Amino acid sequence: MSLAVKTLTTLSSTMGSTVEYTLTLLGFDTYRLKTRAKSFWALATMTETEIDSYLGSYILFDGDWSNDNGKNYSHIVDYYHVINHLCAMGNVEKMYIPPLRDPAVGLVANQDLYEEKMMADIGLVPDGTHKTKKVLDIGCGRGRIAMHTATATGATVEGINLDPSQIDNARHYSVKIGLGDVTNFRVGNLNDKLPFPDETFDASYEVQAFTYMKDKVAVFKEIYRVLKPGAKFSYLDWVLLDNYDPANPVHVDHVNRTMPFIGAVDNPRYQEIEAAMTKAGFRVLLSEDASIGGHQGPLINSERKTYWWLRSFARFFLPRRFIKMLRRLREDAESFVEADRLRIATTSYQIVCQKPPFDK
Repeated sequence: MSLAVKTLTTLSSTMGSTVEYTLTLLGFDTYRLKTRAKSFWALATMTETEIDSYLGSYILFDGDWSNDNGKNYSHIVDYYHVINHLCAMGNVEKMYIPPLRDPAVGLVANQDLYEEKMMADIGLVPDGTHKTKKVLDIGCGRGRIAMHTATATGATVEGINLDPSQIDNARHYSVKIGLGDVTNFRVGNLNDKLPFPDETFDASYEVQAFTYMKDKVAVFKEIYRVLKPGAKFSYLDWVLLDNYDPANPVHVDHVNRTMPFIGAVDNPRYQEIEAAMTKAGFRVLLSEDASIGGHQGPLINSERKTYWWLRSFARFFLPRRFIKMLRRLREDAESFVEADRLRIATTSYQIVCQKPPFDK
């Protein structure tokens, strides 16, 4: 490398650090700014092939896995290849709308509040004292919940996820923030045999990933196998509620339109999940909507508002087909809000179960 190139590289790095420091002093979240900039560039430079693959992934939402219409796991990867970047443009980098735990704070704070509740529910009070414990995050995405869990509890967290790009992101970021020694991420399919010996983990959880289960009992049996005796598992996911009427076309339409917005393939009633856990050998300890008052609507609406500027910029900087895609996502979000209002479905239903011996 020539002296001139070295000088320019050093100067560029120094300027970048100075700008970042200045923005931090002014109160800007520089990490979020950089993440949004990278995602916006990824969307703006996306090829027609990538866009076609994303649009083709909507075959996922035409019924559950029993509908043999050509859907496969590659469609999940294609779907998240775009959705990852869209989520990062807003406040949903963890890629889930959390239960509403505190209406006085925003979406990200409610994610943290739910995650800390979940940690306590599976026996890991977030006090940093669980340094000998091992936790399994199934469907970990970019690993941000796993990193929060490791930081808050002191435990070591193992994460598995189907999408290699999300796993690469999780590995890179965990090392960057100093959590590389207490987190580990690997590519894995929750429908396959889990790549761990029997009785490896002290606790486990999933957050809005189990819509991709093909055989619910088989998945829970695998979780049962890798958990230590007495360990607990927390489920938070999309379920149909008691008010849902499959004979009501309005209900059916809202649910069908919500599915691609949240990435749901399956529409189980919460009783189906409880039954699968019980058949696998677990005892259900908790089964309830984790949102205070049973509604996520305020959080959904707050996040919709953060995307108004993206719709404006899309007209000038993103491929033209994205405008149609964003319009469809906006309409699907409206159905999500209405499904929440009618109490027919939610993504904030939590079920906690335990492997014997059970708590007294």
